[in-house]
Amino acid sequence: MTKADFAATDAPLQNEDIVICKRVFDHICATGQITDGDACDELATQIIYFYQLGVRNEDSLEKLLARVVEN
Repeated sequence: MTKADFAATDAPLQNEDIVICKRVFDHICATGQITDGDACDELATQIIYFYQLGVRNEDSLEKLLARVVEN
């Protein structure tokens, strides 16, 4: 990992980023019926992780995370 990679993934989320992440979180929870607090926390962590890695498209993020949640 280069210094540029670290800076990009460690950058704070902007309001529009949070809106996207929240929309993905709400949709996955609704369709996957995730209600457990620990599972919700893990999902939120994964959403932010992948978003900061560069997965910014909502559909792509949902598809990726749906696979993570299933496993």
